Amino acid sequence: MTINTSSFGGGGLPKLTPDLLFFDRLGNSSAIVSSASIDASGGLTTALSLTGKYMINSVGLSGMTAETVTIKLTIDGVIIINNTFTSTTSVSVVNTYNGTATTTSPSQIGFTPIGCDSTFLLEVQTATDTNISLQYNVRPIL
Repeated sequence: MTINTSSFGGGGLPKLTPDLLFFDRLGNSSAIVSSASIDASGGLTTALSLTGKYMINSVGLSGMTAETVTIKLTIDGVIIINNTFTSTTSVSVVNTYNGTATTTSPSQIGFTPIGCDSTFLLEVQTATDTNISLQYNVRPIL
């Protein structure tokens, strides 16, 4: 039986890209990037799109209206999640931190960082919500 591994070091740990100003960027945000005002009421809307190799530690949506939401996650061209459910006011899609501000939801992958070799696309759709916030923590890797 052959087990295929990703290009992340032949199945080993990923190698980080150089980031000589890492601590300058940390500040008070703990390296979590936040953006707001995602209007997902008109259909599937891109919440986060990454191109390149990344290690993804956390991705979450907050400030949501508790209503029917669709979360679609595509990594390297493979649809990983395509789920419609009733959300709370926040949804954790990827979460490696125990006790973060986001809540566990039916769409959560787990407490393990995930990687992408080329593309990471998170799309969201809501019934009426026009002001969703996105928080994510990712790191480029070699």
